[in-house]
Amino acid sequence: MLKKIPTTAVPLSIFEIVKGFRSFFGNKSYIEEFEREFAGYMGSSHAFSFNKCTTSIYIFLKALKKLSNKQEVVIPAYTVPTLVLPIRKAGLKPVLCESSLDTFTMDLERLPEVINDNTLCVLPIYHFGFPHKIDSLLKVASENGFFVLEDTAQAPGALIDGKKVGTLGDAGCFSLCRGKNFSTFNGGMLVTNSDKLAEIIKEERDLLPEQNFSFKIKIPFILTAFSLVTRPLIYGPFYKLISRFKHTTVHASFEPKQYSDFQAIIGLGLLNRLDEFNEIRLKKGMVLYNALKDNEHLILPKITENSTPVFNHMPVVFKEIETMEKVQAELWNRGIDTGRMYLKPVHHLYDLGYDMQEELFPNALYIAERLLTLPSHPYLDDNSIKKIINVFKSI
Repeated sequence: MLKKIPTTAVPLSIFEIVKGFRSFFGNKSYIEEFEREFAGYMGSSHAFSFNKCTTSIYIFLKALKKLSNKQEVVIPAYTVPTLVLPIRKAGLKPVLCESSLDTFTMDLERLPEVINDNTLCVLPIYHFGFPHKIDSLLKVASENGFFVLEDTAQAPGALIDGKKVGTLGDAGCFSLCRGKNFSTFNGGMLVTNSDKLAEIIKEERDLLPEQNFSFKIKIPFILTAFSLVTRPLIYGPFYKLISRFKHTTVHASFEPKQYSDFQAIIGLGLLNRLDEFNEIRLKKGMVLYNALKDNEHLILPKITENSTPVFNHMPVVFKEIETMEKVQAELWNRGIDTGRMYLKPVHHLYDLGYDMQEELFPNALYIAERLLTLPSHPYLDDNSIKKIINVFKSI
């Protein structure tokens, strides 16, 4: 089968990429314009751009170190493992909190077990674009004097009680990297309503090196390739070549840099279409969600009342690993690619000092071993949705 639906995609046209060449002429800073527009979209007072979401977290933590001498940063035990890197690079200690089988992210009811007088910051994460309430976390943070950075990498535009996630805590970070709801191939954003934090963040951001000349020359070609390879008619025939560029190893480091003007122009165009993309993802995601929610072989994340998810992916946890493997193989045979995301909990991939003789985070391990992500992006057509549903009906 030549046509295959990729796990993730952002409809990025060649025409939009061509617009980026304006950055090579004149002295206008498109980065500043993009930051203003992003802040306006989120309803935040300040927004800052970076070369990666990882960098945005690193800079935020560096800013916090100027306000507090506390040392511990709490993250979910099941999450993108590279969250460890910015925490360590900032000279801080990662601490894990057990994950929830209801949300597939941090179990806030277990949070009191891991916070203490040395807790500097907690990162609630909206995995796969599903928002959840963090009122209890914000209350505990206020009572105990630590900061809250919402990791909204996969959920730009998602709503909870009518408010955009990423604006509820002290700051919110977003990813513009591959696989996100809108992407400039790489990049990250940080928003905050705190003037004090914004001042420190800007100072730290402005100290970062700019992208080098070779990157600025290559990025138009990288974005063009990125635009093409996620289209189903190209993804299928060239999959063997494309798969070589997929990350399969755990990162050991990252290089913090500033964002580029070329990408900022692309970002401006995509930001204007983000609500459109999210509406499409929501519609397609809910068709899959409603079709699978009563399947006795599956666990789906609960959709929080008064929330609007943006379905970065449609995540499903299988009760039997063998069933997951069969479904994944059958979907591939029918032209649907799927993802396994994070194959192990964070402490299985980085040495964080935890005792490995017994599993301290069984829910995180359960999710990691059994979770499969289904596509929900705008290139997912109705016929492919029917194929997915039929495969699940057969188990």
